[in-house]
Amino acid sequence: MEQLRELLGVGRGVTAVMGSGGKTSLLYQLAEELRPCGTVLLATTTHIMRPPQYPFAGTAEELAAALAAHGAACAGSYTPEGKLTAPAFAGWQQAADFVLVEADGSKRLPAKAHETWEPVLPPERTRTVCVLGVSAFGQPIRQAAHRPAIYARLAGAPWSASITPEMAARVICAEGLCDIIYVNQVDDAELSPPWAETFAKASNVPVVIGSLQARRWRRLA
Repeated sequence: MEQLRELLGVGRGVTAVMGSGGKTSLLYQLAEELRPCGTVLLATTTHIMRPPQYPFAGTAEELAAALAAHGAACAGSYTPEGKLTAPAFAGWQQAADFVLVEADGSKRLPAKAHETWEPVLPPERTRTVCVLGVSAFGQPIRQAAHRPAIYARLAGAPWSASITPEMAARVICAEGLCDIIYVNQVDDAELSPPWAETFAKASNVPVVIGSLQARRWRRLA
């Protein structure tokens, strides 16, 4: 089976991960796949909890030392609430071979639409991945989507409408913020859910589906 980084087209430089339904888990998976290929930095342009499995760096000097010793690290600045925000030092976007950036939040909901200031995408990015949780399908917009008013407007549907695969793809594509979509939480053992073809046809960017928990995935034609 191909690695997820290959299916998503993640290469050297800055990769931004946005959307909902598993962004942090995707970052961790990509980091582990990329470590044999070069140094890896995890960071955010918004707010995240500190990844406990990676050494932390608050300065450029600490980051260089952590990458030299461990090959992977996270960098940022602490907020008063104890979360990490973007690193305060210059040049962090070029500090590692692979820089993985979580670029927005979704309140742990499986679907999301974005305000005008979201996501906070690094201008240096070479790839932008939008994550969607399949658990959104069949749920009302008002329950499953972060920023439901914007989601409903983009979907052309009331807040009470259930999110369908076609609707979810239409909303992501209407925003036009990503290069590729990763649909997470796909429990189908053969990765051939009945909605896959409909979702792929409604999308104007490539689509990968899978389960980060089960560690299986495939790219839709």
